[in-house]
Amino acid sequence: MSNFAKWNDENSEKHESDNLRVALMVSRNKDNQHLENFKERRKAFLTTRNKEDKKLYEEFKAFAQGGQLGERSRLYFSVNKRDNVKINKALIHYLIDHPELNLASLPTKVAALGAKVENALEKRWLFDFDAPKEKIQEFVSDLHHAGLSDNEIETHETPNGYGVIIAHGFDTRELLEKWTDVSLKRDDLLCIDWLTKEE
Repeated sequence: MSNFAKWNDENSEKHESDNLRVALMVSRNKDNQHLENFKERRKAFLTTRNKEDKKLYEEFKAFAQGGQLGERSRLYFSVNKRDNVKINKALIHYLIDHPELNLASLPTKVAALGAKVENALEKRWLFDFDAPKEKIQEFVSDLHHAGLSDNEIETHETPNGYGVIIAHGFDTRELLEKWTDVSLKRDDLLCIDWLTKEE
């Protein structure tokens, strides 16, 4: 076996690059004010896995177990797929301008580049719905009145309410005037899981 073959993973080259997303595992100060000597932890990377992938959740469980007893962690996933070609170009430019980059931090830097709005492959929007949970159907109904169909709207429960993803943008001024507890995030990350480390 040649030295190149030993390090070359042919299977990884066959992964579909059009299903690229940013994943973020984070244990935030905001969620852990009840813990003494707490230090925020985070792990960010690009992945071709989807948000139902068991390996992704196993990795998140391991991340959560790495914290203190009672520490709360969240798993975020980008709402929009990312453009592999644009990220590659951005990385090449970054490495030319920053030859001092510690390569051990490369996955985090690539994820940060991938998360930039200009590197999104889709144009889906995210509403952060922090209004009372029982009002979610009324909000979805208002999205229908704005011209969106059922298959253009996704609702996902989050720790504080819902994340509502829509397939494309529209004039949201009237909607957001009514829903003051809802914020528009456009290209952002959706919280898809959360865990607390227990004994």
